[in-house]
Amino acid sequence: MESGTELENLRSALSCVYEKLNAESLTGPDSIELVARAEVIQDRIDAVEDVVGNDELARTRTPPTPPPSSDMLF
Repeated sequence: MESGTELENLRSALSCVYEKLNAESLTGPDSIELVARAEVIQDRIDAVEDVVGNDELARTRTPPTPPPSSDMLF
């Protein structure tokens, strides 16, 4: 399942870009470049998801884990 690995890698790269965007020492030009990179990566993610289809993606995604009961507010 190459597309699943590719999606995972792209999402990881996108996460790194967003992390860099939150850096306090980021300059204006760097910020513009990172936003452009994020858009390119997101476009690639969307393209892979379109090719794979929703059925296969539903099988490869893991459901979110609920918070432990000790973290519940109520």
